[in-house]
Amino acid sequence: MVFEARVESAITIHAWNADRTLLAVCPNDNTIAILKVPTAEPLDGPWERVATLSEHDALVTGIAWAPTSNKIVTVSQDRNAYVWTQVGGEWKPSLVILRIAAAATSVQWSPGEEKFAVGSGAKVVPVCYYEAANDFWVSKMIKDHSSTVGAVAWHPTAPILATASFDCRCRVFSAHLRNIDGKEATTPWGAAAKFGTLLYTYEAYGWVLDVAFSASGDALALTAQNSTVAVVDMAAAAAGSEAAAQTIRLSELPLTKLLFLPDGQLVGAGHCYSPLLICRGEGGAWAVIGKLSTSAGLTKKSSSKVDSARRMFQAAASTGTLDSGVATLDSLHQFAVCGLQRFGGRVVQSDAVFTSSALDGKIVGWSAREIAAAAQ
Repeated sequence: MVFEARVESAITIHAWNADRTLLAVCPNDNTIAILKVPTAEPLDGPWERVATLSEHDALVTGIAWAPTSNKIVTVSQDRNAYVWTQVGGEWKPSLVILRIAAAATSVQWSPGEEKFAVGSGAKVVPVCYYEAANDFWVSKMIKDHSSTVGAVAWHPTAPILATASFDCRCRVFSAHLRNIDGKEATTPWGAAAKFGTLLYTYEAYGWVLDVAFSASGDALALTAQNSTVAVVDMAAAAAGSEAAAQTIRLSELPLTKLLFLPDGQLVGAGHCYSPLLICRGEGGAWAVIGKLSTSAGLTKKSSSKVDSARRMFQAAASTGTLDSGVATLDSLHQFAVCGLQRFGGRVVQSDAVFTSSALDGKIVGWSAREIAAAAQ
């Protein structure tokens, strides 16, 4: 069963805490709202705001909530990053020496939560880690990009980092820091290479908008502005195979966000307001197999788009005004989807595998039922 709630006027990014009782969202401004998840109906409507993080001076572009340490890292167009720690019920920011000359675009914690990576418009990716002696976070730069880095993704078990760049390339780098990852760290390419070593490049022929690793780390997915999704087999890429990547051409508008589910299925959303389900078939080929919707949404789709257009013009001819009800979209989201996050929990009576957020201010939780229906 799907749950949906309009918690803000707009949402550009969201993140959950470990037990899914708190939600961090950016309401399309320079603040982060920490909201308490309701324990009873109704879910729709404003959720209780328990804290507001307001250290940034420009639009917040990334939020990552570490499940084990409970630290929140935020980045913004003001070129700053802050690591927030809850002390005595209040969230306190820690200084991050980011050293970038353009806006930060995204952020993600490493699996061990000892470091995080930041995408930026400065054509570099700062990998940040904590220096206890100085009591602040410092950064080490990954370079070799010729345009903005819009998204980053950590491999789940190896110290490697994938980047999505507006120079139409997805790259995989070594992000091995010996003082954190140790000397014996390994990757699909063998022993961990020197920090910043370029391991793999995929040319997408369109701005690369997002990138994601599967839970096992055997696949890397990326989405591009030319309405394509590519899935890279990591073992084949490490072996130097030219056939390591498979490209899927979409009939939809470009996807801007990708998320691998725990079972290895891939979902994507963006300018098409309902998530698409992408799966690997028995022969190993990836394909779009369906679009997630609700039973209510399927009922609405019983009338065709031609019928909807005809009713709109009939209303205009008879009353001189357009019927505002006709303009309502069949999808749960009414604006572009800006965030996808794993959930794996329950809100009141609704279970959800993952959640989506959009500029319409809605949080939507998608259950296994909708995923199974899309796969049929």
